[in-house]
Amino acid sequence: MKLYAFPASSRLVAINALIAHLDLACERVVVDLSRGDQLDPAYLALNPNHKAPTLVEGSFVLWEGNAILSYLAAQRPERGLWPTEPRAQADVLRWLLWQAAHLDAEAWGMVAFEKASKLVLKLGPPDPAFIARGEQNFVRFAGVLEQRLDGRTWVTGDKLTIADLALGQVIPSATRFGLPVGDFADIQRWYGQLADLPAWQAALAIQQAAAQALTDTPPR
Repeated sequence: MKLYAFPASSRLVAINALIAHLDLACERVVVDLSRGDQLDPAYLALNPNHKAPTLVEGSFVLWEGNAILSYLAAQRPERGLWPTEPRAQADVLRWLLWQAAHLDAEAWGMVAFEKASKLVLKLGPPDPAFIARGEQNFVRFAGVLEQRLDGRTWVTGDKLTIADLALGQVIPSATRFGLPVGDFADIQRWYGQLADLPAWQAALAIQQAAAQALTDTPPR
């Protein structure tokens, strides 16, 4: 397998953590968004969205981070991170979809785009109105996650799944961008468990080092 990805992206943390947690063999190929690698015709042939990550295994090409998570977790079904029982699988899928559609696209992701992605992609200054909307939505959707975690060890119950990884990768950068993670006790408790996993620590360290290197690189 080959994973084409931008190492500084917060959205890569879950995938890198899963690869390490399951001890999967995966070659990494850097797609440097700051240099426009995502617009290269060879890469566009793999991912017409001109985004990353993209997973390639033989002739099989897969993009969308949460789809990649489910495919990778299915390589080790005995580990249970992608359940096989229909209702359990649907519950995990529900939270993967919710993460992408709401917590990311309508909340944290709006703030991250304005405060970080625009800088990387050279798209101009942040828009305060979009930041304010993302901040407001974050409180709303974090409240949904907080309620879900009340009385639960992990998002779908007593076992770690890829839903936890997908949701958890939002927390470090949300904190960095000033979103009120500290107002949600159950989210902090739950994220603390993720933060204790060696695979998570390794993945987060890779992302943070790449992000710092990008910040330290003079503009071209």
